[in-house]
Amino acid sequence: MGRHQTLVALMLVLLSLGLAAFGQHSLPNVDYDIRVTLDTNANTLVGWQTMTLTNAGDTAIDEVAFALIANWGAEANPYLDPSWTDPQYMNGFDPTWTHITRVETEDGQAIGYRLEDAQPLLQTYSLDDGFLIIELNTPLSPGSSTVLRIGFETKFAHAMAADNCVYKDTYVWRFGWNPVVVDPEARSGTFQLPAADYHVELTIPEEYDVFGGADSQINGPPMSGLKTATFSNTRPVRSVPLVIGLEIESVATSWNGVSIEAVYLPGGESYSRTALSYAEEILAYHSEHFGPFPSQRLIIAQNPTSGFFGMAANGLVLVGSSLIELADMPVLGAYDRINEYLLAHELAHLWWGIGIGTDFNAENWISEGFAEYLSITYFEEQHGGFEPNLLSHLQAGLVEDLVVDTIGYLNLRQHLSELQYLALLQAGFDEAIIQPIAESEYVNGTTVRTYSKGYLVLRALEGILGRSALTEILVEARNRWMDKVLSVVEFEQLTEQMAETDLSNFFAAWLYGDAQYDAAISGFASTKLDSGYRTIVDLSGLDDIFPVILEATLDDNTTTRLTFWSDCCTVSAPPFETETPVVSVTIDPDEMLPDANRFNNHWPRRILVSHPFQSDDSPNAGLPLDAYILDIMFTGISGSFRNDHAWTLMVTPHVPANVDWQTMDSFSGAQLLDVVGTFAANIRRDLGVSFTGTITALDPISGQGNVDIALSALVLGFSHPQTGMAGQYWYPQWQSALTIGVLGELQSPIPYLSLSVTRDDSLALVLTNTVTIQLGIPGFGVDAFGTFEWRVAKRFRLAPLLYIDASVSVSESLSRQLPNAFLFAQSDLHAFNYLPMGHHQLFAQMELVLPPLVRDSGYAILNLTRLDSITPTAFVQGGRTQANCTSICEPGMRVEAGAKLVFRFPVFLGTALDIGIGYAHPVVGVDGQGRLFLDLGGGF
Repeated sequence: MGRHQTLVALMLVLLSLGLAAFGQHSLPNVDYDIRVTLDTNANTLVGWQTMTLTNAGDTAIDEVAFALIANWGAEANPYLDPSWTDPQYMNGFDPTWTHITRVETEDGQAIGYRLEDAQPLLQTYSLDDGFLIIELNTPLSPGSSTVLRIGFETKFAHAMAADNCVYKDTYVWRFGWNPVVVDPEARSGTFQLPAADYHVELTIPEEYDVFGGADSQINGPPMSGLKTATFSNTRPVRSVPLVIGLEIESVATSWNGVSIEAVYLPGGESYSRTALSYAEEILAYHSEHFGPFPSQRLIIAQNPTSGFFGMAANGLVLVGSSLIELADMPVLGAYDRINEYLLAHELAHLWWGIGIGTDFNAENWISEGFAEYLSITYFEEQHGGFEPNLLSHLQAGLVEDLVVDTIGYLNLRQHLSELQYLALLQAGFDEAIIQPIAESEYVNGTTVRTYSKGYLVLRALEGILGRSALTEILVEARNRWMDKVLSVVEFEQLTEQMAETDLSNFFAAWLYGDAQYDAAISGFASTKLDSGYRTIVDLSGLDDIFPVILEATLDDNTTTRLTFWSDCCTVSAPPFETETPVVSVTIDPDEMLPDANRFNNHWPRRILVSHPFQSDDSPNAGLPLDAYILDIMFTGISGSFRNDHAWTLMVTPHVPANVDWQTMDSFSGAQLLDVVGTFAANIRRDLGVSFTGTITALDPISGQGNVDIALSALVLGFSHPQTGMAGQYWYPQWQSALTIGVLGELQSPIPYLSLSVTRDDSLALVLTNTVTIQLGIPGFGVDAFGTFEWRVAKRFRLAPLLYIDASVSVSESLSRQLPNAFLFAQSDLHAFNYLPMGHHQLFAQMELVLPPLVRDSGYAILNLTRLDSITPTAFVQGGRTQANCTSICEPGMRVEAGAKLVFRFPVFLGTALDIGIGYAHPVVGVDGQGRLFLDLGGGF
């Protein structure tokens, strides 16, 4: 299920980019005077937009183009089954749209207009009426002005969509709730949001409050059940974003003359006061290093939609509700550092992405890559760059210690940026950062390439130029392009001009190309001299666009560094001249470069060993990106490298299932052991291998026990289905698992081969088909045997959030005899003590999934988590299992019916725990008994 939810999330990311961008070349200068009223019954903004247009070009204008951004959400995605997007809406798909009611001149004379479709730049559906084209009665000559009026109505979606929606009586819309002037020549090309002068008067019901991203907000007094807020700015902006709510409140402070307000829903006051403190520190840092803050007022608002996200617009930052509601769960301060980083990122957009505009389609790196650079640079100066820094602040405690022992090693840059980039490389989804999304061969990797790789490229640029030089360039870019649009070409020219160096190869390789870098140390040799030691290091994988920094550690634990530029590739570095011997060498010790494998950056290689006898102060090995981990325990040993592979070998005392804990009789005699071994490795995008092996009840003296060993290879076959996104999406439609294993008693195990092939049509049909064939390998004391199984599963959508999940499986023996371990059984049943086993089986399940009793509940559970949802289901399942009998056989019919409640609880950073509590009652079959059962699951 995770990959499907990831696709929906990626769609939302791309849509949010599209809704924030349209073309700008020689468009006219625009002053907007907008007067609208919120209709809370229809969830619409209704009113008029008056524009003063000035032709700043050198040719006459005979028509003016406006982007109707809301119409990009007017149609549901036809390529995804609606059940994937149902959770986003309150009662099925609900559109956004902008309807034009009238276009006229300043004196009320009607003007002709037409609607045009948008181009499939970010998405391939809901393109109708994407643009309004007003045909001027008289061409607008250079330098002259005219006034136009547009009557329009824009609808919010009733949805948990984070933007352009209403949820929990709170309306949120950042960009394009009004028709936006764009350049006609750019309608089919770039996606930029031009800055303009905005004056907005918004009338709302008096029981509502509104906060707008603007330098000035004046709230008028209530009159006849309504009140009006007026918004204006001292400089051009890309929008006046709005947050309107029935139960929103705020706290405020000021910083250097900037008014800062934190807006929250019930329960969010504590976070809001913390956010004000963070905002002051972040604004001070960003302003000192990257130029003055461009606005006079800042709103930080809780988004009513749950999730771990942030969003920005002029004068506004939105924070997903989950970061606020779960801020101190499961431990006090759990999300403090994450919230600080998120605010630093979103506030950085007021410099880059919102302040300095860009082409969000092909050059979104200028927005997201730069926001990542500003925020991570700030964060590492506050909390360090190499040690654990996301959870290191937690106090000691029962749950706190568990969290720290499990994930306390997390480092923002290493694990939330660099590790994502390494996974991108491993999946083979890397390509140029700068390109139109529609031309992307691997659109799955868009987010990681733009954010994580985009940040790492800027960090590498800092490694080339130095931090102070890059900071000066960013300040100059802010001074020149604030409220304008900056291209990558212009940024490259500025950088080369100020750095006085040729960076064309760097930009060509890392922004317009798919370059990779893997510097390695293959060893070093030291020579004893009269005055000390000379050490020569053997290097490979170098690139002449990057500096080479070597750090040598001497036997007295001091370090020395050597910096040089290589010609290329494999090279012997200039020698270290030291008084004492060199014991180890590291390349790129500050991790400035986007290295694909940091393990070979050290000589000797780093191997971190943890064991039960180390001191309590010893750091948790965690998940280093440059070292191999060995964990020695009293019961076994495990090892791992990044997310590439992991293995475990454990030996524990065997606990019989029928142990009598009072008499301990089952433990009499020889001590039996359980041996467990596992291995899993990601080889490449389409191949993974795994091994699981268990020997239970092993008697070391007699050699008796039970064995279950399986070595599997998972092969994925990708297709490129239509998903609604521009660009090519890679979907693992075919999943084949080939297994060789042994099963049975240790002294006479049964070897077998298994092949399972699944065709997954879940995106469009929520349908999977799986065929499994098992073959016994003859010649090991067991006759050849075989089994065949086919299973089909399908979800039928009856209505929004109302489904029937059905599945059928047919299982057949291909031989007369089957070993007991390979006989079929209806193992999914709950209400029967003894399940028949046999050679032939037909099994079916049908589950009615009802709409959740509660959604996004927020009910706190012992301050450890919050109840998210309760989903009721009713089911019937059963079938028939028959053996190859030589006499009268038991019919083998078993059918049960029951119901279940599934409780979903958030765990950490988007993970969730599903607890199903159900009751099953026998309907057909012997030995049945009604009983409760428990199901555990998880997801995102």
